[in-house]
Amino acid sequence: MKRALLLLIAVLAVACVASAASAQKSATTTVSITSTGFTPEDVRIQPGGTVTWKNTDTKEHQVVSDTGLFQSSMLAPNQTYSRRFDVESSYSYHDGTKASSTGTVNVLARNVSIGLTRLRVVYRNPVRIFGSIPNTATGEVVRLHFAPYGKPTFTKDVVTEEGTYEFTYHPTIRTDVYATWNGTTSHASPTIGVRPLVIFRTLNAARNRYFVRVRAARSYGRNLVRIQRQNSRGVWVTTLRVQLNARGQKRFTGKFPLGVTKAQAWVPKHPGYVAGFSTIKTIVR
Repeated sequence: MKRALLLLIAVLAVACVASAASAQKSATTTVSITSTGFTPEDVRIQPGGTVTWKNTDTKEHQVVSDTGLFQSSMLAPNQTYSRRFDVESSYSYHDGTKASSTGTVNVLARNVSIGLTRLRVVYRNPVRIFGSIPNTATGEVVRLHFAPYGKPTFTKDVVTEEGTYEFTYHPTIRTDVYATWNGTTSHASPTIGVRPLVIFRTLNAARNRYFVRVRAARSYGRNLVRIQRQNSRGVWVTTLRVQLNARGQKRFTGKFPLGVTKAQAWVPKHPGYVAGFSTIKTIVR
């Protein structure tokens, strides 16, 4: 019985060593140094991963960090240089013998990350949400959590491709968003600011007839809209205040100076919205 137990312990020990060796191997990424540059030029690794550069050329080469963080000796053909990266960041480097040969080591975040292409958009306009997970897997599910102002929260599952994900969202009101994956939550919880869609039209400039409308998920009915013009110094000045009807729109009469005038409609911030403005119109009288 004792002999069998010792044999089992020995087998488990060998298995643990083999597993550790396999894990160490999987955490190492090899970059070849050739006559034309580094292959691959860009690598993505997890924190604690190691990059090994191997000179596969017939001449000497040198791996040099752009920030002075690391530097190899001159590597003869078939020689290698290794470095472990623990801190999530992007590390750019070049060949000390050929500055035009460059590469980057991207150490991924330990948890899911999230970012926005734009922090403010007009009502229903698209914003791209993107991020990554701390590996380069394809098919992993990242859950996006949305909290629109004054509305029920909801989620959307997106699938990663080589460790990254993206999703296009069309917000109708200010929305907070964050991501979760594999029990982790993104450090960031960005807010998408939304401007109302302000429509300002000329109906008949000769008769000073105009139209304004504000579109949003929350009504702007009975709110005031400021009609502004640009003066000779390029400053926007309010020339008229128009009260919208219950439907959030209004036909109105307003006089502008003779000649060419640049004008716009502007509305102040509103619950769930930042201040909004129309496109600039050129009015000729």
